[in-house]
Amino acid sequence: METLILLKNLMFFFLVILISYIVRKKNKVSGNLQKDLSFLITNITTPCLVITSMAVKLTDKKIIYAKDALIASNIIFLISFICINIFLKFYNIKEPNRSQMMAGGILTNLGFLGFPLIYAMYGSNGLYIASIVNMVSNVFTYTLGLTIIKRNSEKQGKLTVRDLLNNTNIAAFCGFIILLTGFNLPEILRNVFRELGNTTGVLSMIIIGLMLGDTDIKGIFKDKHAYVMTIYRLLLLPIFLIILFKLNLLKIDSFVEKICIILFSMPVATIVGIFSTSYDVDPDFATKIVIMSTLFCIVSLPI
Repeated sequence: METLILLKNLMFFFLVILISYIVRKKNKVSGNLQKDLSFLITNITTPCLVITSMAVKLTDKKIIYAKDALIASNIIFLISFICINIFLKFYNIKEPNRSQMMAGGILTNLGFLGFPLIYAMYGSNGLYIASIVNMVSNVFTYTLGLTIIKRNSEKQGKLTVRDLLNNTNIAAFCGFIILLTGFNLPEILRNVFRELGNTTGVLSMIIIGLMLGDTDIKGIFKDKHAYVMTIYRLLLLPIFLIILFKLNLLKIDSFVEKICIILFSMPVATIVGIFSTSYDVDPDFATKIVIMSTLFCIVSLPI
C-alpha cells in the first residue's frame, strides 16, 4: 500500500515537473521565476508547512518521535560523512568536484522534495519528524557542507547566525513552543498557514522543472562522475542505512526509521548547487549531480 501511495505521488510530481519543464523550455516564463519561487518556498510556504505539522497535541508518542529523530538524524549525518570519505578514497576525482561529491553524499534534498513527499504519504505525523530532521540538517548544511564547498573558493565568507536562524528553523522553534504550551492558533491563522503550506509540494516540483528547462540535459548524461554520484546517493547509501536499521543498533521507533530512510534516500541537496554558484566552485558540475540524482530518484525511491 505504501509503495502504491509513493508511486502515485511520484507520478504526480513527475507530471508537474514535466509541464513546468516544457513551459520553461518554450520560453513562456521568465528565467527569474525559479529564483522567485525558491524564495517563496524557503521563506514562506515551508515554514508554514512546518508550523502546521507541529501545531498538534503533545503526546508521549510525539516526545518519542522527537527524541528518536534527533538521535537518528545526527548519527546518519555522521555516518554519511564517514561513508562518502571512504568512498572517495577509492574513487579518483580531482578537486573541486571531489568536494562537491562529498557535500552531495552528505546533504540530501529534504526541503524541496522530502517535505512534500513525506507530507503526502504520512501527513502531519511524518512531517513533524521531518521538521526535526531538517533542523539537524540545517546545522550540518551551514557548517560542514558550507566548509567543504568553500575550501575550493577564492571568495571569503563567514558563517552567520542568520544562516542557522533561517525561516524554516525559526518556524520549527515556534512550532515546538506551540506544541509544548498547547497554544491554539487563531482559526484564521491556522487556515492561512495550512493553505500556504499545502502549496509547497507543487511549487517545489515547478522549480525542478524550471531548473531542467534551463539545463542542457544531454550534457548532464555525458558526465560519468554525475552517474557515480547518483548511484552512491540513491542506492549505495540507502542500502547501507536500511541494513543498519535492520540490525536495530540505534533502537529507535520504527516509524521514525521509515521517515529517516526516505529522507536520506533523496537526491543531492539543491543547496550544493547554490553554494557552488555563490562561491564560484564549478557550478556546472554541481547542477549536473543535483539534476541527475533528482531525475533518477523517481525510479530509485519506490525500490
